[in-house]
Amino acid sequence: MNFYGYLRPDGSVGARNHVAVIPAVRCANELAIRIADEAGMGVVALLHNQPCIHLKPDNEMALRVLIGLGTNPNVAAAVVVGIGCDGLPAQDIAEGIAKSNKPLELITIEREGSYQAALDKGVRVAKEMLSDASLLTRQPFDLSHLVLGTKCTASTPASALACNPTVGWAADAIIAQGGSAVFSETAEIVGAEHILAKRAADERTAQRIYEVANRMEKRMKDSGVDIRGSEPTPGNIQGGLTTLEEKSLGAIAKSGTSPIRGVLEWGEKLQGKGLFFMDGSANTPQIFLGLAAAGAQLMSLNFGGGLPARFRTSTAASCGGLPILPVIKVLSSPKDSCEMEYFDVYAGTIIQGQESVPEVGERLLKEITAVASGKPTKLEMFSRYQEVMEMYTTGPVL
Repeated sequence: MNFYGYLRPDGSVGARNHVAVIPAVRCANELAIRIADEAGMGVVALLHNQPCIHLKPDNEMALRVLIGLGTNPNVAAAVVVGIGCDGLPAQDIAEGIAKSNKPLELITIEREGSYQAALDKGVRVAKEMLSDASLLTRQPFDLSHLVLGTKCTASTPASALACNPTVGWAADAIIAQGGSAVFSETAEIVGAEHILAKRAADERTAQRIYEVANRMEKRMKDSGVDIRGSEPTPGNIQGGLTTLEEKSLGAIAKSGTSPIRGVLEWGEKLQGKGLFFMDGSANTPQIFLGLAAAGAQLMSLNFGGGLPARFRTSTAASCGGLPILPVIKVLSSPKDSCEMEYFDVYAGTIIQGQESVPEVGERLLKEITAVASGKPTKLEMFSRYQEVMEMYTTGPVL
């Protein structure tokens, strides 16, 4: 099975062909969005909330993620913009992206002398990059070049029965053909970490699974919260879940059955092929950033059902999406099938007894290859809403 993508200088393959404008800090968001708006369709601003008041560990995570966004295969070229006094130096971000050998430009207000001069240069450079990117053509590649990210949301018992095992089946199929998959949400492996550890490819990976789960639970307890009492969320309970362990058992189904080759820190680039777990929160915008920075060309967002499934174009859970990361929305709940116009794949037929997990998994796999080849997702088609993406933090803020 093949998909049609754009070959990048570093050997990766893009499912999209964007020119990305990446602000070094949230103060540069306005400059980034103005450049993107004036440069034309195909130029996207990757807005985020990174301030100048985070401490070293969180700054290092943010730097890793911003570099990862610029090196994501779906980005044909990047413009890094800054003020000149940024907490994360724009120069450091640009140097990290430059290692991918893709077209790159660094622009700061300090260097250009004024806001208007930086804007004018950014628009000119972005238009030139967009023109060059338009000359690139899609070529056939096998699934060994594909990295699928996945997240579950609006979790209910239907998640464990339909959407999550369907995504797990598709992830196994991609991995069997030499590709890769990444899943995350550390809080949603607590209570099921021993099951994942048994699937670890080696003892070090098994230890890392326990390590990140215990680290997350300790952070919660240090803040005075016992996660085993704060989860499931009210929405999960309304949907029919009763315990954190029950939620976790359903959540890990999206990882399929393949051996886990490694555990990544948030936003860390994949090294090698196969299935990986990424440490991180269950906060959707943070998951989007982490998966895109890791190198995923597309992701699934797996809905159990309930009220979050009825937000249509933007959806409360997906926050409008990240422009460079196509999101395939998978729905489980037959009660919410009236909203299927805004979803890409319906897995509720499993609950209705009309299809098996492999049958729906095969449909999903075909949708994945179609989206990787350029088919727009429903979120790409319908959403006109995008939130500023939220950086993951683990420490105090000054």
